Amino acid sequence: MNAEGVTCDVLVAGSGAAGFATALTAHLEGLDVIMVEKAPLFGGTTAYSAGVVWIPINSAQRAAGLTDSRQAALDYLAHHVGNRLDRAKAEAFLDNAPAMLDCFAREGFAAFSLVPTWADYHPAEPGALRGRSLGPQTFDGRRLGSFFPKLRAPIKTMMAFGGMMIGRNDLSRSLKAAAHVGPMVTRYARDRLTHARGTRLVNGNALIARMAAAAIARGIPLWLSSPRVELRQAGGRIGGAVVDKEGKPVELTARLGVV
Repeated sequence: MNAEGVTCDVLVAGSGAAGFATALTAHLEGLDVIMVEKAPLFGGTTAYSAGVVWIPINSAQRAAGLTDSRQAALDYLAHHVGNRLDRAKAEAFLDNAPAMLDCFAREGFAAFSLVPTWADYHPAEPGALRGRSLGPQTFDGRRLGSFFPKLRAPIKTMMAFGGMMIGRNDLSRSLKAAAHVGPMVTRYARDRLTHARGTRLVNGNALIARMAAAAIARGIPLWLSSPRVELRQAGGRIGGAVVDKEGKPVELTARLGVV
């Protein structure tokens, strides 16, 4: 690899949920994608998060018998955001997010579960409903193979015993059933014989791990320790970037764009 260049259709800078979603969508459209990440670990701040998405009018809502509408969701956004709302973007989100969620589930890019009791963050505001927030399903980190140690670990408050991930559902169930906690602890003890932490992943760690596994399976390159140091213009548009790939400058041309 040298500064004389590498070419792709789309260059994605960052390896959080937005970066992986962009890369996987571009690949699904038949485009050649390269991902670059400035840190030595992938996952960004998503790996630290609860990984919850807010998507109105979703399929899981309908399956659970919960009624939602585009207008109700728009009313909620308009009331909460006020005059800062970009209505065109809000409408584009409402028109496309449910289909995106279905597509990602169908392709195996992500897997979410509905928590019917979760209300919108401001349940007293006009248009607020239950069922719009969905949490990532548990993921087996062992499916990442040699990439598992490169996944950014969650914050310490999301782990017990120095490395066993605990999700929201685990906390509620653990108070009621030792049958749920027992296998978790047993697996964690077994994991620590071969891994630095537990491989049962929840929250944002599970979301990122599943997306990364999908990207790896599709052969999407992910360069770690490779910050974007300069954007390149070509014909009045951004046509690539200089990337410091593990201390070596690489001229990366992106035929369609940099995200």
